[in-house]
Amino acid sequence: MSHGGDEMSQRGSRIAKMQTNYIKKGRGQGSGKDYKPFIQAHDNKTASEGWLTRHKGWKTNRIHHTLSEHERKFLYFCEWSDRITDIREQWALLPIEKTIEISEQLGIRHANVDGTPVTMTTDFRLTLQTLTGTVDEIVTVKPKSKLDERTLELFEIERRYFAEEGTPWRIITEEEIPETLVANVEWLCEAKYLNTRPGIDEELLSLVSEELYDLIVYDAGQSSISKMCLLTDKEFGLRNGACLFILQHMLANKRWKTDMHSKKIKELEPIVIHSNNQRITSTSSIHFA
Repeated sequence: MSHGGDEMSQRGSRIAKMQTNYIKKGRGQGSGKDYKPFIQAHDNKTASEGWLTRHKGWKTNRIHHTLSEHERKFLYFCEWSDRITDIREQWALLPIEKTIEISEQLGIRHANVDGTPVTMTTDFRLTLQTLTGTVDEIVTVKPKSKLDERTLELFEIERRYFAEEGTPWRIITEEEIPETLVANVEWLCEAKYLNTRPGIDEELLSLVSEELYDLIVYDAGQSSISKMCLLTDKEFGLRNGACLFILQHMLANKRWKTDMHSKKIKELEPIVIHSNNQRITSTSSIHFA
C-alpha cells in the first residue's frame, strides 16, 4: 500500500520539478511574439474533451496552444477583435508561494498532484487597447457543465490573485462565445498568411484580387462563392481553389469586409463583400471594459 503512495508522491515531485524547469526556461512569461505558454500542446497533457490545438497567431505571429475546444473558439474570437492587441494563453500564476498563501487564507486546498502543490495557470491574459492606453484582463473559459465546486474553489484563488495584482478577471462560458463569428473566423484562419498556399504571392494577389472583387460585387449575391472563385481561377489559369484562398485571405486581413456575425459563410452560397473603406457595424456578445 505504501509503495503506491510513494509512487504518487514521486509523481507530484516530478511534475513540480518539471514546472520549475518551465519557469527557468521563461514559460508563462513575456509578451507578444516572445511569450511562451506555460503549458504547451506537446507536454503530453490530457486535453479537455480531446482538443489540443496549435494555431499561428494573427496578432502575435507565434504559435498559440489551446487545450480545449472552448479555448480554441475563444482564441478565434480574440484574433478577430480589433481591441485585443496581445493574447497570452496558459498564463502562469507566479510565484507559486503567492497562490499557496491565498489558498491558506481562504481555507481552500491548493492545486496539487498527489498532495504536492503545482503552479496554477489561467486560460488567457489579454491586452486591450482603450482610449487611455492598454489594459490587461484575465479570462478563463469554462463550459457551464464543468463549473463544479472544486473548479470554483480554484477559480476563487485565481480571482483573488489577480485582484491583488489589480487586473480584472472573469469567467466566460460557451454561451458567451459568438458561435457564428467563430465559425467564420475558423473558415478564414489558414488563409491569413500567403505562405500557407504555395504559388500565391503578393504579385499574384494584386493581379487577381481586383478582378475577383469586381466579379463578386457585380454578381450582387446571386451566385455561390464556389462559382465566383472557380470562374476567376479559370480566367487566370489558376489551380482550382486559388481564388477561394485569395477571398479568404482578403477577408482575414480585413482588406475586404463581410458580415461575420449574423450568418455562417458557406462556399455553396453567395457572399456580399465590401472594400475596407465601407464600414460594417456588428455587435458581439462579449464586451470588454
